[in-house]
Amino acid sequence: MRRIVYSMTVCDMKKGTRALVLKVEAAEAIRERLRFLGIYKGAKIVLLKISLLRSTYLVQAGSARAALGRDVAAGVYVWRTEKTP
Repeated sequence: MRRIVYSMTVCDMKKGTRALVLKVEAAEAIRERLRFLGIYKGAKIVLLKISLLRSTYLVQAGSARAALGRDVAAGVYVWRTEKTP
């Protein structure tokens, strides 16, 4: 039996980092909204900006951009694919 440990969330990413979404833990309504914005299991995302107090994260998934609050960003588990310089 294989077990995957999810240790990185959007909150742990640095600006410019590209990642693959592994899991989204949130209420069904929030998961559905994120899915419409292109943030779902298997999606590729880029962290564009982080607010000064790390309370909001601007993420791009495909052509859509979404501002995630800290509580929602903490529920999006990712696998870093590369960091842009």
